[in-house]
Amino acid sequence: MPPSPGFSPRSAQSRAAHLLTARRLWGVATLSVATAVGVVLAGVLRGKSWEAMVSVHVAWEWVAVAVGLAVVRDVGYMVRLWVLARGELTPKRTASSILLWELASALTPSVVGGSAVATFLLHRNGLNWGRSLATVMSTALLDELFFVVAIPTVAVVAGSHAFLPAAAPWVAGSLGAVFAGGVAFMAGLAAFLATALFAAPGWIYRRLHRLFQRPLLRRVATPGQTLAADLLQASRDLRSMSWQGWAVASLATAVSWCARFLTLNALLLAVLAPTLDDGTGMDHLAVAARQLAMWTVMLLSPTPGATGLAELALPTFMEGVLPLALGAGTWAAAVLLWRGLTYHIYLLVGGALMPVWVAQTSSHNRADSRTFEAHE
Repeated sequence: MPPSPGFSPRSAQSRAAHLLTARRLWGVATLSVATAVGVVLAGVLRGKSWEAMVSVHVAWEWVAVAVGLAVVRDVGYMVRLWVLARGELTPKRTASSILLWELASALTPSVVGGSAVATFLLHRNGLNWGRSLATVMSTALLDELFFVVAIPTVAVVAGSHAFLPAAAPWVAGSLGAVFAGGVAFMAGLAAFLATALFAAPGWIYRRLHRLFQRPLLRRVATPGQTLAADLLQASRDLRSMSWQGWAVASLATAVSWCARFLTLNALLLAVLAPTLDDGTGMDHLAVAARQLAMWTVMLLSPTPGATGLAELALPTFMEGVLPLALGAGTWAAAVLLWRGLTYHIYLLVGGALMPVWVAQTSSHNRADSRTFEAHE
């Protein structure tokens, strides 16, 4: 399937070339390491000596569980990608696509995400432009739908009060407004994508095309009309997918997100278990509810991979749901373990994989390779 008239392969290549560079990778890695060091120093400034910081007891068996859950998380993403790509990607290309996609997400502000270059990654790994577009847009839809379904489900089971800490009223009020805005945004985006891709793709295309012809939107007319054409192109591809495929992709999405959340549960048990008997007493559903809210807020972060916000958000969002209060040193250990398994590992593995992937895929698409490497 050829790309739609409004789609620009060169623009996708340009975005990837601008993002996946050694300079940007080192810059974000430096920022993330500096933030991690800041977490430790904050603990020292709050009265903890360095000896107290490094003497925090960790139950490593729970860290091993967290590592296993991180593997399940990525395997779930790979299964979803393989299904949405209709089996056109080999297992090796599927794995490299996920790892580089996560690297792109780590290098971009959370509000932007790695989808800006994912189409290029998938095309270079063997998919045509139309299938690449459809795959990226369908993953976005499935991710939004997970949150749209999970948040009200947890609210029914645990209560709406379970999502936010009840510490300082101004903090709770601010977080509540951002959380509500994030939920509304995800619900709106899911509704828009579902309509544009399945319910009424032609109607959405015509409305967007006319909208971006208005004088007030003349400056963004080209990307706006490209978006309209991209959505129509993706719709033509996705409407041919079987319901069984959508069921497997949806299940893989749910498994991946649940494993991502349970990774933090396991790491919290790793620092709590030495104090509690077998870690009993932690409300896992409450921790999951706080994570739903925390990830919703982090999606609006302007920093790469929510660096800075994530490290500050974790102790704030977990206020009141753990069976005992954690000291500054323990929180530092928990934050570093959590970010290491959910963020820093993608900078490390993706950064190491990127030059190898560029060399291995250059023969697949030399034109893409020249464009990419010119910006290295």
